Amino acid sequence: MSSTVPADLPRMFRPEPKLAAMPSQPTAQQREPLPRTWSFIDRTTGKLQQVTCMPGCTNNHEDDRETPTHPHDVWCQTDSTDVYLPITEGPHGVEEFRVLGAFIRQEPFSKHMHERVPHAQVEIVDDHFMESLDPDGLATVILTLEAQLARFRDVHAQLTALRAAGRVEL
Repeated sequence: MSSTVPADLPRMFRPEPKLAAMPSQPTAQQREPLPRTWSFIDRTTGKLQQVTCMPGCTNNHEDDRETPTHPHDVWCQTDSTDVYLPITEGPHGVEEFRVLGAFIRQEPFSKHMHERVPHAQVEIVDDHFMESLDPDGLATVILTLEAQLARFRDVHAQLTALRAAGRVEL
């Protein structure tokens, strides 16, 4: 016997579609974990300092906890997805460089107040950063890159048309 239902079967004989279960409240394990709280010995004062990581921090603070640390060397950071592109670097030829990475950072003991709150950092190319971006600053970077990406698409269309037309003259 076939397990498929013929399409022309009258509605009253068709099985009702199964309804999706109602979503339930997330359990404690499914919720965002509580931020990590840990302590380190302040190298400048010798006192124990307590730190609560920002939510999403993926920085490994083991070294900070195990040895006396200068407070300015303590920061929290989210992950960045690395992208590499081949870039010509003078007489050295082509080399792969990390480009356009972005992550959130917080430096709880910074002497600059704007670094004590979460802020974005954008890596333009291999260790060249735009730092301490607030939400408006990051939005400006995004809009600028979107406009440049649109220009790249125009150049791509022109290049494709020129190649297709065979107008490449040597």
